[in-house]
Amino acid sequence: MTPAIVQAFASEQHSPSASLYLLLDPLADCAEGDPLHLEALRHTLGTDALTRLRRPDLDHTPHACPVLVTLATAAIKPSERLLSLSALRAKEDESRSKRYVCGWLSSAAIAATVSTHLIELGQLPLPAGKQFSPVYEPLRLELLAATLKRGEIGSWWPIHHWLFPTSSGASSLLVGQPDTGIAFGLRATAVQQDAALVSSLLSTWRHACRLSLTYAPGRWRGPTLLPPQAAAQAYKQILQARQMGLVNQQDIVTLALHTLMLHSRLHEHIDVRRFIEKAVRNEMSLATQFTALNDQSWQRIVSELTLAGAHP
Repeated sequence: MTPAIVQAFASEQHSPSASLYLLLDPLADCAEGDPLHLEALRHTLGTDALTRLRRPDLDHTPHACPVLVTLATAAIKPSERLLSLSALRAKEDESRSKRYVCGWLSSAAIAATVSTHLIELGQLPLPAGKQFSPVYEPLRLELLAATLKRGEIGSWWPIHHWLFPTSSGASSLLVGQPDTGIAFGLRATAVQQDAALVSSLLSTWRHACRLSLTYAPGRWRGPTLLPPQAAAQAYKQILQARQMGLVNQQDIVTLALHTLMLHSRLHEHIDVRRFIEKAVRNEMSLATQFTALNDQSWQRIVSELTLAGAHP
């Protein structure tokens, strides 16, 4: 995420006849002296430029609810300074679990309508009833979008374009279209229920990629913190660990991380299967068992998987 990306979004994806919004989450820290602090923005843009989202689970603490900031309207151009500052803050928050800048949205709808839609978007179905999830949070939004099949459009409208920071350190663009967005189903709800565990795995994965490991053939070496669709990859690993019978979250993260750093089919090796089975029986944690292995042991395991035809 860079100022250039956000500036390009404002100039290319945002229609001059629409309004441009910045979505901020007060649950993430923001220093009082920061130009992006809500009070600073109130002073710069005026009280009418700030619209609270009525998050149902935070009715008792409205000051903790997210805020939709109107950066531009048909008559007012956006501040390049605020666009750049918001992009830099998004970059700064790349490795944090709570992100202050949740995204930039372009819509012809007024702020009250957009804020209501963002809350309605989070009302996901249960077998009986609904459950609210703050899907406007970047990680949750990334996971929600990942539940769509190729070619499907989510129910983003009346948001025309929605730029948000992703867990990889890059950004993604959602495009809304009237009367074409699909409603999210039970699968989306299930994915959202694992958002905290996905966040934990992503944090551990980023940390591991920064370490000077002597043997990590699967380590991501691209220009961003993590590979594209990192959140979806993390969720896939969590599901795979559960299919192996693991229920302890530390065991799940341990297997997932080693799979991401060593070999995508690590769980198929006979030795690793034995370790997993011991963890499933609660005899010994997976982390304790894996710690006993050195680089030579892991190299042997990966080599045997490769010889057996298991593609990394």
